[in-house]
Amino acid sequence: MVYLAIALVVVGALCALDLMLTLAVLRRLRKQSSAAPVPTEEGGIPVGATVAPFSTRCIEGMPLTERDLTDGAVVSFFAPGCKPCRDKLPRFVEQAGALQGRRQVIAVVVAGSGERRYEDEAQAMAEQLSPVARVVRETPEGPCASAFAVNAFPSQFAVSASDGEPPAVAAVGDSVLTAVPAGRV
Repeated sequence: MVYLAIALVVVGALCALDLMLTLAVLRRLRKQSSAAPVPTEEGGIPVGATVAPFSTRCIEGMPLTERDLTDGAVVSFFAPGCKPCRDKLPRFVEQAGALQGRRQVIAVVVAGSGERRYEDEAQAMAEQLSPVARVVRETPEGPCASAFAVNAFPSQFAVSASDGEPPAVAAVGDSVLTAVPAGRV
């Protein structure tokens, strides 16, 4: 009986030690993750790259090409079923609304063909974005996604353009809406 009591005390002590070490590891991981820099969200062509030619139509039926991307335009890509897209959409709508002009903001809702389960969410995204942006709906291989070589969602690009030159990417990531001077749009 004495051996059983000693064994239970040893097992209890090992469990307590294991719990303390696990909590120490979790504390250290939390500390590291909060101190780590947030990675940039480069989900397509890099800053300085020229936007490839494309031709598409907004959901209202208006044509849209790379020539319509004027200096200071913002192009953002969202996908239904993407949790970061759902999380960032309200803030994007708020910031884009503050820019005083939906002509300079293009929002592309990318949904794969045949993905009926995301159709309602894609429609809801388009409806949320319509008051503050020209909205395009397309597949991952669509003209806008291809022109910007989008491979991650959400992706955002600020465009710079000068007369006679094709538009180029001026900024990438979350800061594109705040990087554009308010008077430009």
